[in-house]
Amino acid sequence: MNRKLWMLALTTGIAGPGVVAAQTAAPANQTGTTAQAAAPTPGVQDILVTATRRSESLQKVPVNVIAVQGARLDSLRIANTADLPQLAPGLTIVRSGGIIPFIRGVGTATSGFTTEIPVAVYLDGVYQPNASAGLFSFNNIERIEVLKGPQGTLYGRNSTGGLINVITREPGDKPRLDASVSYGNYNTVDFKFYGSTPLTPNLAFNVAAAYSNQGDGYAKNVYTGDDVMKARSGGVQAKLKWNPGPDTEISLRGLYNYNKSDFGLAFQILPGTVAADGTRPQGEYRTDTRRDPFAELNQYNVNLKIEQRLSFARLISLTSYSHARQPLMFTQSGDPGNPVLGQSAIENNQTGADRSITQEFQLTSDSPASRLKWVAGAFYFNDNTTIVNAAYSTCVGTVCAAAPLPVQTNALATTRSYSGYGEGTYSITHGTRLTLGLRYTSDEKALSGTTIPFAGQPNTPTVLPATTVVHPGDPYAGNPSGIATHSTFAKVTWRAVLAQDFTDDINGYLSYNRGFKSGTYNPTAFNNPASKPEVLDAFAAGVKSRLIDRLLTLNIEGFYYNYKDIQLRSTAPPAPPGGSLLVNAGKARVKGLDVDLVLTPVSNLTFTGNMELLDAHYTSFVGGTCVKAQVIGGAILGGFSASPCDLSGARLIQSPTLSFNIGASYTIESNIGDFTLVANDSYKSRYVFVADGSISNAPYHLVNASLTWKAPNKRYDIQAFVKNLTNSYYYTGGAAAVGGNQLYTAGSPRTYGVQVGVHF
Repeated sequence: MNRKLWMLALTTGIAGPGVVAAQTAAPANQTGTTAQAAAPTPGVQDILVTATRRSESLQKVPVNVIAVQGARLDSLRIANTADLPQLAPGLTIVRSGGIIPFIRGVGTATSGFTTEIPVAVYLDGVYQPNASAGLFSFNNIERIEVLKGPQGTLYGRNSTGGLINVITREPGDKPRLDASVSYGNYNTVDFKFYGSTPLTPNLAFNVAAAYSNQGDGYAKNVYTGDDVMKARSGGVQAKLKWNPGPDTEISLRGLYNYNKSDFGLAFQILPGTVAADGTRPQGEYRTDTRRDPFAELNQYNVNLKIEQRLSFARLISLTSYSHARQPLMFTQSGDPGNPVLGQSAIENNQTGADRSITQEFQLTSDSPASRLKWVAGAFYFNDNTTIVNAAYSTCVGTVCAAAPLPVQTNALATTRSYSGYGEGTYSITHGTRLTLGLRYTSDEKALSGTTIPFAGQPNTPTVLPATTVVHPGDPYAGNPSGIATHSTFAKVTWRAVLAQDFTDDINGYLSYNRGFKSGTYNPTAFNNPASKPEVLDAFAAGVKSRLIDRLLTLNIEGFYYNYKDIQLRSTAPPAPPGGSLLVNAGKARVKGLDVDLVLTPVSNLTFTGNMELLDAHYTSFVGGTCVKAQVIGGAILGGFSASPCDLSGARLIQSPTLSFNIGASYTIESNIGDFTLVANDSYKSRYVFVADGSISNAPYHLVNASLTWKAPNKRYDIQAFVKNLTNSYYYTGGAAAVGGNQLYTAGSPRTYGVQVGVHF
């Protein structure tokens, strides 16, 4: 078949059902050492990624990577990390005071500062230690990489499912300014600014700032009459890069991030159910609680990177300090409640704060002619997390429900982590490479604090019942010795890859990776022993190819996981009211197929997208929790009870069988400027939020599109945009038997607006 017929067939296929696409072509004018390589047009442009801790072609890296450039994020209005699933099939994210990512069904249903998550989030090489700290808006993004599968060798602990790697722009050697302002429905205003300039021949500076305010909420609290599901955020990041000599580079970065919203906290009663106080579902985008929820994050980060070229290698030192604090207030049971035993709502006031220091030294080979490429390093992580969690029952005037008793838990969870790693890739022949990597990690965890009577907040009694002060390690029913308050978790992880270049444009690989998520304490329940570490063994086989004179990029990976000691949270008894227990859920098997495709049949036209088929089930889960509706009658107005059950064979939470995104970008050049139309359809089949399957998401599409006019001199542009074009109603989270209720949180409805930008 000749080239024209190939292009016609492929173009027709992309437009049809069931065909998907992959990584987008990258825009020009990128700065920094990780910028894309130049490529002829038409054709799919190459992208350099840092998945292996060195800059390499996406097509040569033996890992499934979704790499999205900043320009594509802007064109589809991907506003923050919570929106990334729209461009990365197999990735789901729950909002609950932060982000809770799952990749291929691997994740932990937790929130806020209560634990680390097994899908690591990195910002410019700096590890973000908890779910809340991973939520930030994009204002100066060069590229985002979503790595699927365990990354336990080069990135270490808590990257069992994969990682999200956010890379921001580096200061350039020429002045640059980008600014935009937009206005959309729900009275939403966004402002973004980026500026970069050289200060001297060897010193450069950049700064990025962003502000967003959604004045009107997507939903209404029918009890208070106020808008909910709204957000306000802002932040600034600055970088200073100094080259004191030809072989030395020093970068200093500072970040401040602010986010206040109630996304993931505005709980709704699940359709078809009745809450424990008799409350019934109020309809779409309708909540019903005595208080309006909120979470307010303030985050600071400073990091210093020193890079020194030696005669044989490149030495990097990366030092960071992070501090984050987030008060949040919500009704955990999602209903107004009555001051009656069994009908009370559970109210939570929680403040999480985190201070962490990281230090990494990395030595990377720097001899292009050598058949052996290697990297070695050491990593230290010092984290102190405090949780103040107050839980109390419904009060009306001076009348309060008898349970839960109003108590406040003050907890300090500490982590000291030490690791060393090494990985080498040896070219056995010109086209055959063997990679072997090893990492040793030791985590020292400790828990201290008190549980005391709680008073002084709205809707709490003025006279408190006697409550015993409780400490971690104190004896309790069923455990006369109490829990151990200090634990050490040590693990060796590894990576083995055999890669083969069949031609210059077709590469294959076989890989075996082990990842682990460290064992950890539950800081909100002092009768909860530390969980065991999760361990995931991943086997993958893949092919990456560039075809038809590089007009088409086609990547395919099949994978198989053995997943053990999965950490899950349960609100079922014996979890305390307003709290949860951290448990290990036995074993699971995960297998599937990823297909990624990019097609650029002619200049200015690109089809993009990805697809994932996923089969993820628990093979052993005898300690599961099942819920059932209570029989309404007498004092029982509704609600659900939870009991232990065997969930072996059940589907993993957050694991849709089919997910894909398919998109297109087309530019028309004219004398009055360029017009670019970008559209993307993201689809997810049904998936469950809780292990017993009692709360699930129906299949849904999210369609985003934009039309942008850019002036002939490229200095001005106007963009009209729409998100969730078809106004799909979907869930972003679900929780079973929380305060006796079945709950969910809703996703955003259709939003649209106009943006004006300037560029110099």
